Amino acid sequence: MTAVYFVIAALALIGAALLLWLDRRRTAVVRRERAVWGDGHGFRYAASERDDASGLRDMRSELHRATMDLADHVEISDLTYGRYYGEEAVAFDLTDVATVVAIRRSSASSVVIDVRQEKVLAPAEEDVELLGAMGRRVMFSTHLDIARRVCDRRMVALASNAPDYIEVLWNEGNWSVASMPLTNDPVRLDTALETVRRFTDLLRVLPPVLDPSRPPDPRDPSSPTGRGRRGLDEPKTEAISRDQLRPQSGDAAASARPSGPPSGPSQSARQSGPHQQQQPSGSGPKPAASDTGRRMQPMPVRRRTERPTRLDD
Repeated sequence: MTAVYFVIAALALIGAALLLWLDRRRTAVVRRERAVWGDGHGFRYAASERDDASGLRDMRSELHRATMDLADHVEISDLTYGRYYGEEAVAFDLTDVATVVAIRRSSASSVVIDVRQEKVLAPAEEDVELLGAMGRRVMFSTHLDIARRVCDRRMVALASNAPDYIEVLWNEGNWSVASMPLTNDPVRLDTALETVRRFTDLLRVLPPVLDPSRPPDPRDPSSPTGRGRRGLDEPKTEAISRDQLRPQSGDAAASARPSGPPSGPSQSARQSGPHQQQQPSGSGPKPAASDTGRRMQPMPVRRRTERPTRLDD
């Protein structure tokens, strides 16, 4: 009996080793197929996030919603990443869960649009609300008013024409994402990548997120810093009236005028009667122009002339 037990244990050990070899071979074939698909788009390949791959982002730190709302022990593997129509794109597998395709958008938005099939469970996030159904899919959003503007004919066409194996479409931060069951089919990967690209184009109308870390420009009058500095340091130009400028100009003119008694002719002119002060308009000094106002010229006065003598008289 002891020999029989040893034989059974040896056979079990050989079977386990064979199964491990077959599993590694299958995994290697899958990874080679994903790498071949990525080469067709000019993408680079990485077996996991732990591999040394320049330009590869930490997707677990940037995506947390929908299909990416998983435990930390679920690893990301079989990554391909590169540029697709000028935008950063990545495709990877959540081990034993799903295949994810994502494209990075040019601007982030705090408004989330979640479009998923009716058979898929509703989002677990508490900040999303149900907007309505679009064909065989249902839309959720964190801002229903903005989502109604996004849900136009093109969005309805995209939701209706997307294949059934693309289960969830959503945006998060700078990314537009699609998830589907685990697959390595090049046709499905191409379709998912193109669907996400079209979804990204439709999300350009979302309001961008303002960067709170960017300090306001103190030279900008509309910024709080600019208003505070201008209110403390210097008055507004519009607040300076002509009444405030005239005393300054008068004081300047008084300071520029030489001190001392006035000259004789001017004093005698003031002492004389009014009939002696009248002078012809052509002769006499011109009045000094105001420093703050427009230079004023004396109005011409028409002299009274005697009536010309008629020849009949």
